[in-house]
Amino acid sequence: MKLSMTARLLLVFAIVLATIAIAGSAISVAGSLADVWDRLRDGPLPVFLGLVAFVIGVALLAGWLVWRLLFPQRRRRRPATPPVDEATLALRLEEAREQGLDISVAERELRELARRREAGALYLCFFGEIGAGKSSLIRALVPDADARAGVTGGTTRGVTHYRWRTDGGDDVILADVPGSGLEPGDDEAGLAEAVRAHVVVYVSEADLTRRQFDDLAALAAIGKPMILVLNKTDRYSDQEAGMIVSRLGDRLREAGADGDALVVSAAAIGQGDSGTAELRQALQRLIDSSPDALDTLRDRAVFHVVDERLGLAEQQRRSAAAEDIVRGYTRKAIIGALAAVSPGTDVLIQGYLGTAMVRELCKLYDAPARDVEISRLLDLSQSHVGLTLPILLAVAGNALKAFPGVGTIAGGVTHAVAYGLIFDALGRGLSMSLAEGGDLRPAAAARLFRESLGEDLKGRTLRIAQMALEGEQGDKGDRPS
Repeated sequence: MKLSMTARLLLVFAIVLATIAIAGSAISVAGSLADVWDRLRDGPLPVFLGLVAFVIGVALLAGWLVWRLLFPQRRRRRPATPPVDEATLALRLEEAREQGLDISVAERELRELARRREAGALYLCFFGEIGAGKSSLIRALVPDADARAGVTGGTTRGVTHYRWRTDGGDDVILADVPGSGLEPGDDEAGLAEAVRAHVVVYVSEADLTRRQFDDLAALAAIGKPMILVLNKTDRYSDQEAGMIVSRLGDRLREAGADGDALVVSAAAIGQGDSGTAELRQALQRLIDSSPDALDTLRDRAVFHVVDERLGLAEQQRRSAAAEDIVRGYTRKAIIGALAAVSPGTDVLIQGYLGTAMVRELCKLYDAPARDVEISRLLDLSQSHVGLTLPILLAVAGNALKAFPGVGTIAGGVTHAVAYGLIFDALGRGLSMSLAEGGDLRPAAAARLFRESLGEDLKGRTLRIAQMALEGEQGDKGDRPS
């Protein structure tokens, strides 16, 4: 913007005035400081030294604050979880075997890894959704391979291996796997072969779908070397293909792939070797880069997946054991309520059963259970139960009407059903909290308890009412006539 001469003169005048004002203020401050300095120097020495120390302290504090504002301290990143090695995995397998877990799948996976190690072959897995052209690419690379591409897509069922000699003279094995999006078993078989392979050639015919992005993210999470192929480029102009390849590169990085992951284009049908030239060159560069590193990454990926399988088996074992514990204490709470002289003696019957259940669940999940945290959890839960107990009693009374011969029974059995609902929800909420966090967190467990209390209330009430009626009949049978 151009300024007029009048505006320029006014701006110059304002600058001159500001300069004079700043200079005058500086002179005035300097004179005041000199006067104060002279007075302090002529005054008592302790006062002089004390003021000097105070000024220095304030200056240091101000400097520290300025430094923190200009250079904020970055949060330290949590150290990355070290990759699972073979020795650690062997210990986990032994522990799982002692716990009675089914480790047959893990052992079979490790045997297959040992077989491939001994054979020393390099595996390339062609992976992707149905109809993307995986089999066509393999047939273009290995013309005599019997990997027929179906018109409707999804022809490949099961994993098929083909031998191929690269342009550089390397013997490799190409794995053709079922396209994702077929049957769940086929998806699992394809992903398992991708994990076992040294390199995954992920084939797509356009921009990534959400499912394809998730596939790539899962492979990137285990450090799998990848080449993303835009296939069927004969459908696009050169400009369109270039834009899609650029977009695929961005998506590949978003999925977490490292900088070595490549995006290439191919046209497996109708263009001969030229249609796969870029893919051939990319594969050869990757093979030549570091075969030992590819072996290490392949082993690490297999170890990671086997470790996850063991973790899932352990989680399932704990989940089943937690259900048994919760069911057992729910039954004890029902029996305790039926035996109580006063139905409203305590909402959680007594902190004894509640404390015992919390301790046993924490022991199952290897979580420390301190008394103060247990008390905090029970207090938080009881404060919510105090508000919902009338509702639970009403629900329990209605549920009992569903049992022939019981009618509108009330009293001890109704309270027993309500207490059973409380213990069942508390146990399930605590189990979920321990499974998610690994520690006893009273606030989180209490929140999940409140959520569990209202989940499937009808079905849970009928199940617990049956337990209460069985307990009532047993209690009557034990009483002397």
